[in-house]
Amino acid sequence: MYSETNDTNKDLCPAPPQPLAHRVGFCFEQLRGEILQMLGNEAFHTEKIQKLEAELSVYKRAYNDVDTERRQLEKVKQDAVREKEDLENQIKGFRVVVLLDGDGAIFSPELISQGRVGGHAAAQKLSDYILQHLSLNFGANQYQLWVYVFLNKRGLVDTFGRVGNITVKSRFDDFVMGFNQAAERFLMVDVGDAKEAADAKIKARLEDELRLPQTFKIIFGGCHDNGYVTNLRSQITAGFKQKLILLRSYTEMAAGIVDLELPVLTIPELFLEKKLVILSHPPQMVLNQVAPAKSSRTGSVECPVSMSTPLGSSEQDQGASAAPEHTMETERSDPTRRLSMPSTYSSAVQVTQKRVPTPDLDSSGSTTSEASDDLLELPIPTFRGSRHVNPNIPLSKHKPPPCTLFYLANCKHGVDCKYGHDYLLGAEHFNEIRVNAKKAPCPAINKGEVCVWGDDCCYGHHCSLSTKCHFFKQGRCKFVGADMHKEPKINNSEI
Repeated sequence: MYSETNDTNKDLCPAPPQPLAHRVGFCFEQLRGEILQMLGNEAFHTEKIQKLEAELSVYKRAYNDVDTERRQLEKVKQDAVREKEDLENQIKGFRVVVLLDGDGAIFSPELISQGRVGGHAAAQKLSDYILQHLSLNFGANQYQLWVYVFLNKRGLVDTFGRVGNITVKSRFDDFVMGFNQAAERFLMVDVGDAKEAADAKIKARLEDELRLPQTFKIIFGGCHDNGYVTNLRSQITAGFKQKLILLRSYTEMAAGIVDLELPVLTIPELFLEKKLVILSHPPQMVLNQVAPAKSSRTGSVECPVSMSTPLGSSEQDQGASAAPEHTMETERSDPTRRLSMPSTYSSAVQVTQKRVPTPDLDSSGSTTSEASDDLLELPIPTFRGSRHVNPNIPLSKHKPPPCTLFYLANCKHGVDCKYGHDYLLGAEHFNEIRVNAKKAPCPAINKGEVCVWGDDCCYGHHCSLSTKCHFFKQGRCKFVGADMHKEPKINNSEI
């Protein structure tokens, strides 16, 4: 027990103090060990740093490649955004199309007489006024202006010559060239002398352009012609009214065009304000006289035949319109009786002729069948017109064809008739017109009504194929009236 207590006391007793040198040596040894350990770890850390630097270099190269690709993609993105904006602008539409009927919207003679310079000036003035109008009313946008002018150049030039504008006539080709060269999208086109050729071009272009989503406005320059009313109203009904603007040419617009209530743009001193007027005498008649015919009751009968009598008209109609005899000598002696009718460019060759009633025969002449036999071969009157018949083509193929009602009956359309009233016709031409007229059904009989002209009607009352008409069996024959395909009754007087 004593020994255990003695040992415990030994442990609790502090160790005897060590010398100072020993303690310093111990610290140096400890420090030396740590330094050696640090120097040993340096190689490890250096190798690790080198590995990290190599990896960092790889990542830097990869980053540079990705960054370069990013910049390229950013540029592609910017290009795509700009292209998108351009496409959106195109889809939104600032395309402005100007459609001009050059047969009615006629440029000022002062501009035309300047030739190519005038064409440039006309195009510039047209463009400036239109763009100014659009900017003031619809804001400043990148408007693209397309101008189409369709006209019958030969007809227009000839009309200028008739009214005495020789300078305009001679410089018109230069004017057209200057207008077409003024801008890439300005186009003046000669459509030829076919009837309503310009109208057809404009109507087709109007429908196509209006339905394009990029078309912002259509500026329509055909206000002189109410033939466009139906097409314009149809487009308005379809919902395109906000795209239409009228461009005034003549001071007075057609009545039907005014009723559409569309906005109107007027460009001063660019177009003729009034129609071209040609002061000309109507075609004069050449009166052919029947050779003296002997009769048992009369000596000779001289019958001046006037074209004022509608061929194929009834005797009742002729009697009702009887008037004092009007001859060429009377016209020469009294110039005031000769009509001078103004004609516009669109109807320059469609001059209405004043129809004078057929003069009565000599009161002493016989009305018996014997006398009538002497007068069966009446001469066909001719006209001093402005058109000659082309013998190489049928009359129906002429442009325009001769008016059937004018030469065989009475045309009520006058200067507005779309068929010719001024052909120089001979007997064979009248016969051809009669034969062709019989191929068309009589409107009255076709409706089941009574024809007041009876057998004297210039149109057909029966189908020439009669019961053998295969078109009638197919429901395609123009003769649709009752009994028009039955065999016509033959009068005993005709046998």
